[in-house]
Amino acid sequence: MSNFAFVQQTLPTMAEDCARAESYLASDPRSACFYSRRVIEGVVSYLYGVLSLSPPYRNDLAAKISDAAFAAAVPRMVTQKLTSIRRMTNTAVHDPRQIGGDVALTVLRELLNVVVWVSYHHSPQPDLV
Repeated sequence: MSNFAFVQQTLPTMAEDCARAESYLASDPRSACFYSRRVIEGVVSYLYGVLSLSPPYRNDLAAKISDAAFAAAVPRMVTQKLTSIRRMTNTAVHDPRQIGGDVALTVLRELLNVVVWVSYHHSPQPDLV
């Protein structure tokens, strides 16, 4: 059973990437990080939509997370987790060194916390979390 199984009901557009991120944890930590990054990019875009936020000055993940309106609408704990995931996944994508399973596990733990928060607070079906 996947830790992210609930996402199929609460945030269905992100379910496939959540499942892939989790499935690659042991076999390919870099891919686990890659799919986790896809999820947080989707989560941030989703939040911009449901919170009716205007796009920031730049259309990249760092600018979106650090935008004042986003930071005012999303708890600091969540923005910190998003920033942490963004940084770790940037390293996983751009650094030629091997990515350890411990890094991917940390990313997945943080991702699960973020997805639970988004599902609970901004999903049409928060009771499924």
